[in-house]
Amino acid sequence: MWLFTKQGFFSAVQNFNDSNLIHVRARFKGDLERLCATYGVEPQVVNLPNTDYPFRMDFERGKWAEIVKSEAESIDYSNFKSAVHDGTRRDEAYMDVWSAMQEYQD
Repeated sequence: MWLFTKQGFFSAVQNFNDSNLIHVRARFKGDLERLCATYGVEPQVVNLPNTDYPFRMDFERGKWAEIVKSEAESIDYSNFKSAVHDGTRRDEAYMDVWSAMQEYQD
């Protein structure tokens, strides 16, 4: 699952060794810490430089489901691009994804 939120961009997959855990990966430093701070989770981020997602952390499956649900319930904007626009590299990346998906839409 790819999840784009005001907290950041995340790639979530089942943990390879433990199906009760969701392995959440991020490309931008601080995204996982910001997410953890928002939801009262102790950050245990591992930094693996030179990987496709250098910042990684496991969440209990139920806690991850609560976070995703809460993110959906907290939508307070009518335009996501405007809500996350801040002039950073993440902003550029979000726009690149938006543009690529627009280019290939049916």
